[in-house]
Amino acid sequence: MEELDGGLNMAKIVYVDVSWTANVKRKRARRGHPHVAFDGEGFYEVDRLTKLKNAEEVYIDSLFPTIYPDILRLLKNRVKVFLLTNTRILRKLRLENNLRKTHQNDAFILSRIPREWFRELTIEEVEFKMKLRPVIKKYEWLVRWKGTLKGLITKGFDYYFRESIKLIEKDLKETAREIIFMVSNSRYVEVYRRVCDALRIKDSVEVAVLTMELPLHLGVGKLRAYLGLNPVKNNNHYNRRLRRRLEALAYNILINNYYRKKKDVSEEIINIVKNSSSRGEAMLRIQLTILRILRKAWIKAYNNQTNEGLAGQ
Repeated sequence: MEELDGGLNMAKIVYVDVSWTANVKRKRARRGHPHVAFDGEGFYEVDRLTKLKNAEEVYIDSLFPTIYPDILRLLKNRVKVFLLTNTRILRKLRLENNLRKTHQNDAFILSRIPREWFRELTIEEVEFKMKLRPVIKKYEWLVRWKGTLKGLITKGFDYYFRESIKLIEKDLKETAREIIFMVSNSRYVEVYRRVCDALRIKDSVEVAVLTMELPLHLGVGKLRAYLGLNPVKNNNHYNRRLRRRLEALAYNILINNYYRKKKDVSEEIINIVKNSSSRGEAMLRIQLTILRILRKAWIKAYNNQTNEGLAGQ
């Protein structure tokens, strides 16, 4: 730790407006937007949270899968990391101080938010998220390959792909069960079960993935932007991977709850389909409904488990 003020080791507090694309390689060798840090004296940018200068305490506004490794490394290096539990206060303070929404302004506002609005992250919870991440990646990889092989078959290229698809489907079921089991035996089970109940689903790997990887402490508006449901406002930059999971869940609900006429049907889904002018409109409205249900389930679970540290994803 760097020595300041006549050799005394002073705790360095850094506030960071986190970017989920900071260390993500983009097309044509471009990268996403870096993290913006404020240390009380000035602002600077980093592409990795591990590059924060002399930080002993780090306050962040969001927790995304792309920064799990950096967060874990900070924690193991005895740097305390605190997550904002509700980002609505950012907008409130921004409006009260007549500030534009910029990365620097949000990093500065974080420094003005009382400590009780944050919760301390632990090594155990970040390790759990990182342990689940490879299983989710395997599931997504299998889904992608299954779709690719089916696409080749429909175009007349069938090199015994049907046998491969059967093996992939078997592996998919096992991987889905593993994800559901892990989430069902974690601190996030209450959110998961509430969403499944609201959607009239017994078990869903898509709900499990969205529960674990969506930053549900964000408001619905920010979640919509994060998933590209209002792409005009964020220059078409959004998390396409989780958007595919949301679309898959919406499609399954549309087919199973409406077209296949299941007995236990959600009245809300029926009304959406009846009042939509097209299937595309119905799919969009169902996705927005799922987001609201996820957010509501997280809020209820947070209110019930605040003392257990569920707040923030």
